[in-house]
Amino acid sequence: MENSVYKLEEFIDKKHIIKDGLFDITAPADAATGNKILCYAITKEYIDLANANSHVSCVITNAKFADSVQGKALVVHDEPIILFGQIVNKLIENGVFEPSMNYGISDSASIDPTAIVSKKCRIGNNVSIGRHSIVEDYTIIEDDVVIGDNVVIGCPGFFFRRAKSGELVKFLHAGGVHLHKNVEVMTGSIVQRAQKSRFTIVGEGTKISVNVNIGHDAVIGKHNQITGNVQIAGNTTMGDACWIGTSVTISDGVKIGNNAEIKIGSVVVKNVKDNEVVSGNFAILHSKNLKNYIKAQR
Repeated sequence: MENSVYKLEEFIDKKHIIKDGLFDITAPADAATGNKILCYAITKEYIDLANANSHVSCVITNAKFADSVQGKALVVHDEPIILFGQIVNKLIENGVFEPSMNYGISDSASIDPTAIVSKKCRIGNNVSIGRHSIVEDYTIIEDDVVIGDNVVIGCPGFFFRRAKSGELVKFLHAGGVHLHKNVEVMTGSIVQRAQKSRFTIVGEGTKISVNVNIGHDAVIGKHNQITGNVQIAGNTTMGDACWIGTSVTISDGVKIGNNAEIKIGSVVVKNVKDNEVVSGNFAILHSKNLKNYIKAQR
């Protein structure tokens, strides 16, 4: 399925196809993977990226940018993102984008009888999985990982787009989760699967406390401490050796550097550099936040 070549007319009403074409993968306009990429572009920046990318064969855009697309198959639609998502959903339903991996469970793994573990996963040596936990398809759990009670690894992420009609259109997820060696995920926490082909990643030695949610396509580095009730949105990237305080919320797509510290209850909506300590809602440098607090008390 992954190597199939598709015609636009297999997925799209012909009235929207200005110039027909073929694609074998859906990806961003600047992606370097695949020989024939179908992408959407609704800004000048992404139109330029699509035009310059020899891998892009087909572009979905709106009427505003239709004349700017050069040398590509072209689809013009009032809601390019919605149409693109619907195409991705159909491909996922047909088994495209499933991660490439081997399956198997080590004889030394300890899995509670009440746990539910997919046959489409890989579980390493000395892994422990607690009561009533769920391990979904396309999960890789490396050696010495500890999964507590009532944990869910690999559930679909929360990804909707609102159509002009007001309807919320769901974008499906077909990727997986990869927990590296010596990770611990405590009671009630959730790690969502990636959207397609890729893995949501938790790096070696990272410890995840209770009732934490890690969103789809997040990449968490090594030896981080993520304390209770933390919410990490999709596509977040975190370096190594970070401290994330209780009840922190990190917005989607934010990049957290190495050795960063995010204080209790912070709401993080912009990138945090290496070794920075931030706090507050919205989070800023903690030293600056303290000065503002002291000033406010006078």
